[in-house]
Amino acid sequence: MLPEISISLSKASKILNTKMLLSIFVFGAFLLISTSFSSKDEISKTYLSCSFPLFKSDTIYPILDSVAVIHYRDYALYEFEDIHTVQNDSAIIAEKAINRYFLLKGKEKYGYYYDFLNTKNGKRVSTDSILSKKAYYNQTFFIPSIMQLISSKKDQNGYKLIEKYKCKSKVDHTYPDTMIVYYSNKMKGINFTLSKDLDSIKKMKAVKLRALFNSQFIKGYQKKIPQYEYKFELKEDSISNLEKYKHFIEEKIKE
Repeated sequence: MLPEISISLSKASKILNTKMLLSIFVFGAFLLISTSFSSKDEISKTYLSCSFPLFKSDTIYPILDSVAVIHYRDYALYEFEDIHTVQNDSAIIAEKAINRYFLLKGKEKYGYYYDFLNTKNGKRVSTDSILSKKAYYNQTFFIPSIMQLISSKKDQNGYKLIEKYKCKSKVDHTYPDTMIVYYSNKMKGINFTLSKDLDSIKKMKAVKLRALFNSQFIKGYQKKIPQYEYKFELKEDSISNLEKYKHFIEEKIKE
């Protein structure tokens, strides 16, 4: 029987490069606890989609992941996606996505973690602990001090502004060679960000970021690694049926 391996973004990122994830991108202001919440009956869902490479032997596997937050009244329901992968030594055979949930009221220090939406009893956990592990809590995606702007284009491909940066000094392979930031005026009202600094300076919302790495040799790999990239994108969910989330939150409020 082939083994089943659970790969979440946090686990896969450790396999990829802990230094890069913690030092260069320093991920996470995206799901910083909001200081404002939806009106009484308004419900919304916003999520961050991520894609990055997983290096294994001489093969590169594309890894996809997403984290979402649903706002209703003064509650935030975080939806984490765990990818369960069945694989052998040379290939990924099958993948299955399973969603987990964390319900938080306001800016409280503790919330409740649920394995499924229909689970009656949740596990009380620290907000800092769960969001730091699964939701990029209290971090940022872009560090201006290491990047230099090299080009800027307005009104391109549906984006209000597209900026390209190069790394000022590439210390080692964990530093991206190029970063491209995409801005929009459509999501300025949401409470999440890929870069507080860029949002503030540009008076727009940075909604997509691509970190590009040139082909290079990396210690521990015999062959030269081809060009690869990390991509992060904020999106508003206008497709999902939000009533199931509303019902879940209302049921928990009554308990």
